[in-house]
Amino acid sequence: MKNLIAVSILTLIGFSAFANDNAKRLTEMLINEDINIFKTAGDSIIGEKILIVSASDLNKEFSNDQTKYEKKYDNQLINIITQAPEVKTDLNGNPSIVINGDNQSELVSIELKNRDEALNIKKGSELDLICLGTKDNVKLPVLKDCVTADSYFQKFLEMKMNNISQLKEGDTPKDFFEAIYLSFKEFDIKNPNKLDGKKLDDNETDMDEILETVTDSIKEESKEFTMPNP
Repeated sequence: MKNLIAVSILTLIGFSAFANDNAKRLTEMLINEDINIFKTAGDSIIGEKILIVSASDLNKEFSNDQTKYEKKYDNQLINIITQAPEVKTDLNGNPSIVINGDNQSELVSIELKNRDEALNIKKGSELDLICLGTKDNVKLPVLKDCVTADSYFQKFLEMKMNNISQLKEGDTPKDFFEAIYLSFKEFDIKNPNKLDGKKLDDNETDMDEILETVTDSIKEESKEFTMPNP
């Protein structure tokens, strides 16, 4: 009898661990998929928290009403894609660039956060950045703490998955992505073998049904989330 109980416990523990692996794997896939959707200008979850703008957009809004501009963009995450000009350094040795909009008079100052990334920027190449807006504007819009979108999203994914790995049984999710993971885990336990080895693009109808079931189980307060600063 004791052996039977022991085997049952070990089986349950093993299945819970397997369910945990499935949940982590699919959550990571989902986050990666959302990042890819954002990068291709699709309707993404994280896109709700990051403004996609051009140098011309920023310059025009700044010129029209600087106060209104600063209320909208101060400490706001911004994604800007531009052609890289020459990287320069300020008096403190910090790397920065000034980019143009549709014409030479539409200027935006870009303050780069990482010197190592700045060294890899080649003049004329496409520059895809995540930055923070700021109130520290004088004659032209300034974006600070700018990093490449690739490095920003890689760091974001690693941070999210690390936080998820530290969740314990009975923990309350702190954001939407943790809620997704816990919902996947619960679904996997209640529906044995249904998520085993499954990928997001395996069976679109089947996966849509699973995702709908998972997201419907998430409470409204857990659907909120913030994106980290660069």
